[in-house]
Amino acid sequence: MNAALQTNFARLQIMKRKVLAALRKGENYELKTELNSEYKERRKEAVRRVIANMTVGKDVSGLFTDVLKNMHTDDLEIKKLIYLYLINYAKTQPDLAILAVNTFVKAAEDTNPLIRALANPLMPVIAVA
Repeated sequence: MNAALQTNFARLQIMKRKVLAALRKGENYELKTELNSEYKERRKEAVRRVIANMTVGKDVSGLFTDVLKNMHTDDLEIKKLIYLYLINYAKTQPDLAILAVNTFVKAAEDTNPLIRALANPLMPVIAVA
């Protein structure tokens, strides 16, 4: 009986490793890693890929906090893409969307009129959510 128990335990360990390896290889895991990269270009490319996946209908809502972390940037393209992401997922994740309010308030007070114009339409989306 002890040998059979050990064999079953070994099989479970192997299955666990395979499942974890499959999860790590998933595209969302890769995007999560890239969104948290120390290199600005890698993060920028990851945001682009997240938006591309979102556009074709893939669920990338699990990356909400990782995308949100990249809002604090001077790169206007990244800001636009992240704002687009927030518009799409703010209603499904209202608790996390609240985290972006402070950033929108700062953007609404920015000296650059383009940044102010981007931030203002997002306020009602988060307030409704």
